[in-house]
Amino acid sequence: MPATASTRDTAGRRYALAVVEIARADGDADAWSTAVEGLASLTVEPRFVDALQADGMTDDAFVAIVRRVVPGATAKQLNLFRLLRRKGRLALGRSIASYFSELMDEERNVVRAVVTTAVELDAERQGAVRAKLQQQTGRTVELETRVDPAILGGMTVRVGDQLVDGSTRTRLRSLRSSLERAAL
Repeated sequence: MPATASTRDTAGRRYALAVVEIARADGDADAWSTAVEGLASLTVEPRFVDALQADGMTDDAFVAIVRRVVPGATAKQLNLFRLLRRKGRLALGRSIASYFSELMDEERNVVRAVVTTAVELDAERQGAVRAKLQQQTGRTVELETRVDPAILGGMTVRVGDQLVDGSTRTRLRSLRSSLERAAL
């Protein structure tokens, strides 16, 4: 199997579901989150995956590398890393981490939102946007803000696969289209 995998691979979801179940049983989702983030870090580059899965890599050397990235890794967490290595599935690391994060967000009733504005939002405005989104979604909102001067003003908000575009740029395009249709 090649060392590369798509960011969101179906097999990664299956592993993530299993890890969530183990994390639930262990009652330590935070430790598992740290381990899965470490897995993603170790596998972010195909060349890292190739090196970790190379024939010359001993189990002791592999565990030493994992322990440098995830110092508090438990025996179960190390077993996950070893299992993925043995099956040649380390390339799924980022996919597993992505799905794991999504599944844990669902379990914790958290939704992630990306808000893009032309200028940086101050803390008060971020709080207002977060409160409005929490009211609309009924979930706790983790807010990520981005600045893109090209939107001119207003904001775009992406929650999951939904996008609300209230940017000035989009409004101006819409107005121009309306005026062009009216002129015909």
